[in-house]
Amino acid sequence: MSRRNGNCVRCDLLDELASQDVAANIAEQLSLEVGNLVDPEIRDQRLVICQSCPFFQNGTCLKCGCYTQFRASLKNKTCPEGRW
Repeated sequence: MSRRNGNCVRCDLLDELASQDVAANIAEQLSLEVGNLVDPEIRDQRLVICQSCPFFQNGTCLKCGCYTQFRASLKNKTCPEGRW
């Protein structure tokens, strides 16, 4: 298997495809949440908080298991740690 920057090229491609699938699934689910979305500024503020949290890993909250992009976009959701 060829390597790029010390990483397996195939693994890097699989990771990239998985990230694209997750992003597409989040976008699809959010399109169904009409009327339940926060303003983009609020979402972005929440995501900054998430990214500095010890429970944040690869776009996921380890405390609740949600994709942070999804949870931070919804009006009826809060941070399970009370950070937002």
